Amino acid sequence: MPKKKFDLKKDRNLIIHQVLAYGTMDQVRDLFKIYGRNKVKQEFKKPYQGLYYPSILEFFCFIFRIRHIDKSRYLKDI
Repeated sequence: MPKKKFDLKKDRNLIIHQVLAYGTMDQVRDLFKIYGRNKVKQEFKKPYQGLYYPSILEFFCFIFRIRHIDKSRYLKDI
């Protein structure tokens, strides 16, 4: 089965959340270069259900200076 090719614009939300949840810091820096910090923050505010571990979610809330967020909409069931 051929690998799916992602469209940077169409698949932006998926790409951003996957990299934030599972990527390395180098990949996160690349994400900021590709989309810009503000666009990444905007997409981060659109929850991707059940993707984040608590520590990762807290880290990016700190990085983006987000104080109030419905964590239940982001967190993995562990």
